[in-house]
Amino acid sequence: MNNKVKGIGATLISAIYFGFVPLLMKTVYAGGGNSFTAAFLRFGLSLPLLFVFCKVKGVDLRVTWEEMKHFIVITVFGYAGTTLLVFNAYNYIPTGMATTIHFLYPTFTVAGLMIFFREKISKTKILCVVLCLTGILLFYDGGTGGSFIGIILALCSSMTYAFYTIFLGKSKALKDMEPAKRLMYMHSIGTIMMLIIGLISGSLSFSMTPLSWGAMALTANLSAFIGAMLYQIGVKYVGSESAAMLSTFEPITSIVIGVLVYNEAMTVKIFIGCMAIILATLIIAKTESKE
Repeated sequence: MNNKVKGIGATLISAIYFGFVPLLMKTVYAGGGNSFTAAFLRFGLSLPLLFVFCKVKGVDLRVTWEEMKHFIVITVFGYAGTTLLVFNAYNYIPTGMATTIHFLYPTFTVAGLMIFFREKISKTKILCVVLCLTGILLFYDGGTGGSFIGIILALCSSMTYAFYTIFLGKSKALKDMEPAKRLMYMHSIGTIMMLIIGLISGSLSFSMTPLSWGAMALTANLSAFIGAMLYQIGVKYVGSESAAMLSTFEPITSIVIGVLVYNEAMTVKIFIGCMAIILATLIIAKTESKE
C-alpha cells in the first residue's frame, strides 16, 4: 500500500470513529459528566495506555526544548484548545449548529496555507473545498437559534483546529515524530491545561455512574489510537488540506447513527449534503492516489 492510499484510509477511519463520539458523550453526560470533566478525562485516561504502547514499541520519549515548545503551542492553541472551545459552545448553541460551524475548518485550513505559506492550491482541491462546505451547510436545519457567544466559540474552534492541522503538517520538529510519542506529550499537556481550568472554574465533577466512566474510558483511549493517531498519519501522508477535507466524513457518520439509532429523518437536503461530501472525498482520493 503506497503512502497516499495509507493516508486516505487513515483519515477516513479517523473521521468515521469521531462520528461515534457524540453517541458515547451522551452516555457520559447522562451518567453525571459534563463538558469540562469530559475534556479533562479524554486526555488523562488515555495516558497510561499511550505510555505502555510507547514502551512496548521501544519509543524514546525524550524530547528537546525546541520540540517541547512546539508541543505546548500545538496543544494549547490547537489540539486541546479546540476541545475546550467546542465543548463550551455546546452550552450556548445547539450541538448541530456548533458542529456545522466547527466544520468550516477545512476552509480555514486551505485559506491559511494560501495566505501564510503561499501554497498554490489546485482547482480540483478548491472544488472539493466548495463541495465540503456546501455539504456541511446543508446539514444545518436552521430551526433553532443560538447566542452570539456560542457562535463565536464554535467559529474559534474551527480556526484552532485548522491551526492544529497546519502546524502538524508544517512543524519540522513534530512532523516525522512517532505519532504515539506526539500524542503522549499533547495529551499530557492537555490534561494539565484542563485540570487547571477545571479547578479554577470549579467545573470538574467525577460523580459519574460506572457506565458513564466506561464510556469515557473508551472514548479517551479510542480518541488517542483511532481518532487522533490516524488523523496525524493522514496529515503526514496526504497533507493538511486533503486531510481536513477528508475528515468532513465525520458528520456523515453522525447522521447515519442518528438515522439508525435515534430514528432521525433523512431529508433530501441532508442527503444532498452527504452526496456532496462523498463526491469531494472520491475526488480527493483519486487525485492523491494518482500523485
